[in-house]
Amino acid sequence: MFFISSYSFFETHRRELIEFLAKQKKVFIACKMNKAKKNEKNIFFINANISNASMNILKITQDFLTAFHILNKTQEDKIFFVSTRIILLGIINSFIFSRKKFIFIFSGLGYLFISSSNFIKILRGIYLFTLRQSVKITNSLCIVQNQDDYQFLTSHGVKKENIKIIYGNGLDHRKFSEKSCEDLSKIKFLYVGRLLADKGLIELLEASKKIANKFKGQALIDIVGGVDENNPACLDLKYLKDKYECNEIKFLGELKQSEVINLYEKYNIFVLPSYREGLPRAAIEASLSSMPLILTNVPGCKECLRDGYNGFFVKDRCVASIYEKMAYFINNPKIINKMGVASRESSIEKFSGDRIFEEYLKIFKE
Repeated sequence: MFFISSYSFFETHRRELIEFLAKQKKVFIACKMNKAKKNEKNIFFINANISNASMNILKITQDFLTAFHILNKTQEDKIFFVSTRIILLGIINSFIFSRKKFIFIFSGLGYLFISSSNFIKILRGIYLFTLRQSVKITNSLCIVQNQDDYQFLTSHGVKKENIKIIYGNGLDHRKFSEKSCEDLSKIKFLYVGRLLADKGLIELLEASKKIANKFKGQALIDIVGGVDENNPACLDLKYLKDKYECNEIKFLGELKQSEVINLYEKYNIFVLPSYREGLPRAAIEASLSSMPLILTNVPGCKECLRDGYNGFFVKDRCVASIYEKMAYFINNPKIINKMGVASRESSIEKFSGDRIFEEYLKIFKE
């Protein structure tokens, strides 16, 4: 059984993995359903209105009870909780359902671990304390997607034997087109992600505004992603459009996964100046589509990029650094295809679903 935030998250981030596991046995998914969805072959959906962001104590209590009632009814003995907020519900319930195996999948240590506010620091301390106790008492397993998150958990007292690194959820590289860009008279940059401050979106837009002024007609920067109102780092779309949209900078809104995959074929460079990631799926998708990457040298992003080989690192929270690398690609378009080939080859080698799915299957069968 998987507890995840929403059906749309299942579609974009977990479908391939769960379809693979469902070939072995039934898989149940508890998530928020915007509308009724039919069960699929060996995949069964449970409508659970669970928040993925709110740290309100009343909402946490409500969501804990929702998870408790679902767990109390299910006969499944392996329960996967995905993302920081939902993992908290699993941690609390793990002490009650000690006979079940709880697996916590950290897709990234987000706002709770980035924010420096005193209130969030207190919440972070409580969270890590309860996680340590769950691992110690119930033998829960933590799955992280990069070396930095592994080191973070071990440095906060989580036993190494209870942590496993799996690089992402697995992607079928055959779904992504290998391409070579012939017309590089206009360099097209693409951002795909939620409209959040901690994705480095403001810094990217400030750098893009400078690019638009300096290289009129030579660059296009498109922003794909929706608003996540439940996230404290959420940005206002109207404000962003009013301040930044112009001939060179466009906001395309939230698109279906199939539309995003088709979109990669039309762009040259992928940009994600995030403050921290688990493992940025969009960056991997872009690299499988033969796109060089511009990423921040931070946890998660570091797993996707070799600086100067398949793209460039930039400093986090640094407009000048982002601008410099964007301008470099505009001034040196001949390196784009070479780096694009390297980008696809390195991602196939490291993030192929053929290998990642087998690692999850081992856990599934234990």
